[in-house]
Amino acid sequence: MRDITTSDRVLGRAEELHTLRALITHARNGVSSAVLVQGDPGVGKTTLIEEVIRDLADVRVLRITGYEVESTLAYGAMQRLGRPLAGYVDDIPPTQQSALRVAAGLAEGPPPERALVGLAVLSVLARAGDDTTTICVVDDAHHLDAESLEVLGVVARRLSAEAVALVFVSREDDGVDRALAGVPRLRLSGLDADTAATVLRASVRAKIDPAVVAEIVSYTAGNPLALRDLGEQLSAHELTSIAIGRAPAPLGPRLEDHYSAQVATLSPATRMWLLLAAAESTGDAGVVRGAASALGLADDAATEAERLRLVEVRERVRFRHPLVRSAVYGGMPDADRRRAHAALRDQTAGRGHRELAAWHAAAACAGTDAAVAEELAVVADLAGARGGTKSRALLLARAAELAPSPRLQSEWLVGAAEAAIAAGAGVLSRQLLERVEPAFLDPIGRGRMLVVEAICTIYLADPTSMRDTPAVLMAAADEFRGRASALEQKTLLLALNSAMSVEDRAVGARVEELAVRMRSAAEGDGSVYAIALRAIASFALDDYVEALPSLREAVAMLEGLDDDVLLDFSFYTVAPCIATWDCDAASRLLSRTVRLGRERGALREVDGALWVLSAVELSRMNPARASEYLAQAEELRRALGYVDEQTVNAAQLAWQGAPRATVEQIIDGMGALGYGGVARMAVGALGIVEIAEGDYASAFERLSHLVEHPFLQASFHHIPELVEAAVRSGNVAAAHTAAASMRRYAAASGSPWARGLAARCDALLAGDGDAEALYLASIGLLDTPSHRGDAARSRLVYGEWLRRMRRRSDARVPLHAAREAFLDVGATGFAERARRELTAAGEQISEPALPMGQLTPQEAEVARLAARGATNADIGSALFISSNTVDYHLRKVFRKLGVSSRRQLTDHFPPR
Repeated sequence: MRDITTSDRVLGRAEELHTLRALITHARNGVSSAVLVQGDPGVGKTTLIEEVIRDLADVRVLRITGYEVESTLAYGAMQRLGRPLAGYVDDIPPTQQSALRVAAGLAEGPPPERALVGLAVLSVLARAGDDTTTICVVDDAHHLDAESLEVLGVVARRLSAEAVALVFVSREDDGVDRALAGVPRLRLSGLDADTAATVLRASVRAKIDPAVVAEIVSYTAGNPLALRDLGEQLSAHELTSIAIGRAPAPLGPRLEDHYSAQVATLSPATRMWLLLAAAESTGDAGVVRGAASALGLADDAATEAERLRLVEVRERVRFRHPLVRSAVYGGMPDADRRRAHAALRDQTAGRGHRELAAWHAAAACAGTDAAVAEELAVVADLAGARGGTKSRALLLARAAELAPSPRLQSEWLVGAAEAAIAAGAGVLSRQLLERVEPAFLDPIGRGRMLVVEAICTIYLADPTSMRDTPAVLMAAADEFRGRASALEQKTLLLALNSAMSVEDRAVGARVEELAVRMRSAAEGDGSVYAIALRAIASFALDDYVEALPSLREAVAMLEGLDDDVLLDFSFYTVAPCIATWDCDAASRLLSRTVRLGRERGALREVDGALWVLSAVELSRMNPARASEYLAQAEELRRALGYVDEQTVNAAQLAWQGAPRATVEQIIDGMGALGYGGVARMAVGALGIVEIAEGDYASAFERLSHLVEHPFLQASFHHIPELVEAAVRSGNVAAAHTAAASMRRYAAASGSPWARGLAARCDALLAGDGDAEALYLASIGLLDTPSHRGDAARSRLVYGEWLRRMRRRSDARVPLHAAREAFLDVGATGFAERARRELTAAGEQISEPALPMGQLTPQEAEVARLAARGATNADIGSALFISSNTVDYHLRKVFRKLGVSSRRQLTDHFPPR
């Protein structure tokens, strides 16, 4: 039997009490964390929390409860939690202040990203913790509005070095699990048999047979609330009858039936008062009293219910248990429920609570009601303006249910689906679309519906529909054509993004068809979207020399974009830059996208940009930097709650030395899902790794297919790889053909990168009298910080050529430089190849010294930003952590690296 003491007041929960008390102790010591306490109704979750916090005189405790009626009021719970902390808002960065005030409806501005609101709440809590250890308790988290729950999830996952603790209390709930993914769970079940028997015996006012006790314990599954209520309300004889005739029904319905029977004994006036309290559900006693008075109920109407301990009335109304509220609300006739909601509508409207009033008005409706539906739609727009996209979706969906017009029903359902997918709720979005009647939509409405369908497919990574998305988006653009040119152009850019993902696996939409459609939509238009479309259309349809002016115009347009617009092009940026052989421009634009996305909390755009940045770095031979970007993406995914999703980059795995068979399996899987672009990258990486290993024949086969079957000429940087593989595998004719192609691209673009690669190709094919000058030209063109890996490749083949020319002493210089660069950029396969060449040139190589300390990805990024002069506040905003956590990481970095100042960090983290 577990240790049971009367002082604990929570029988059989000694281990759980210890866990939660340790959480608070850590918070007092500046080591913050969060926990989610989950379990069935009646297992004692709330009682456990009350026991933990009851004696915390030196700690600030903030406590809120989720209410079902508030579950569609965007940021409603967050506002209640934040009211006692309003004095700290002025202490956080201005962008965070603005996001918090717009979300709370206290200021006007662009709808804030949820992650930015989360960072603002984290900053406020951290600042509050600097004054007093702060414990936030969130009861009934399953009833929180989606925005508040997701914001608090962001906060919970980013807590680290603040004097703050978050405790969530919830039933088992899929929505809570998603929003709080990554937050540790403390699951409460029923009490063990001995403890449960003790609780029951203490509650029964007479002796009871041990066999009956055992049956009742089994009947209730050890649920402490059920045990206490049954023991207090029923006699030993009645309990014996239950034990004899127990039914195999779930505990929840049995306990609710028990409460329903108690409610049935009350007077009609008390039942009506309880119904008002259950329907209001925020616990506002003033609203309940006002509604009760409007219905003619006496002031003492609640007295009977209070005597039975079904409800407690103070400044707020509190039910004994959520199942009491459920029993009251579900047990009353529909007409009475609508009457109660009508009274509550008037009370909340009179107090200026427009969103609550709209919901009560909707609940008071017996059928359709155009006026109420219109008001819900207006309230939905208000929620959306504050960033409450999920709430907007639910409000519009309810408006559609009440709308008498089939046209408005379908229009609002499309708007609800758009809001749901913007909130990341792909499944809900699809469910809403299934209710739409396309026949009642106008062409623009049908186009919007098709766009949402396509985005849902992409968001949910639906393998059955992924290949169809370019065609679906082209069909949507056709609906917009001649009616909404901006929508048409943006939709075609989305189609391009989808096509770049699925590549030649697309069904019903060849890239040439998309390019023709893009060119048509951009004709005679000077907008930034038209410039973007024209560039890629020309790239796909025209000769490279003819396409270059449009591509360069697109790059210039991107570099001149205002911050507000650049995020719209986050997926597009890389295509024209790589097409003009300008990795530096791609890196600049993507890095700017990352910065803007972090500033504004647009973490999904940041995640995508970081992933593309990793691909850019791989294309210029810097797998170490690519790994850093992927590590940042994984850290942001943890902030978003995608803890079970890994940022898998099969190309990076190939560079890291993963078994070839494993990478090929991933490539096959990606291809089957429709991710042709990702599969292409990985195939190219395998080919390059095979060159490093000397398996030139296999590399030639892989790279030949990529170069001969490009998608939007996306295999540019594989051409010089093909030349080397062809030369070394004896495919000289193919090498000459590829080298000639490389020369044409270099001459047309004028890019130092392209010219340097072309010179290397020519050197590999040149005779002994001409090769050295070409190798040196290649090294000279590529020898920049951003193309250090490519320059090392040229030094490697130059050194190999020098050794074959029997100039062993001369060979060691470029080979040493190549090996050092390869080790720095993480190209270990090529570093080993350089080591072998140096050994063959007569030199013994010692392994480099190990680093002083192994930094975690987050520590490394904190140190890198600090080395560039960023303040703690700047770093916190960039990485979505508090300033306290930045300071904590820097102290660990200093210790691991043996430094004592930020200035010294530049030796370990030089600019790349």
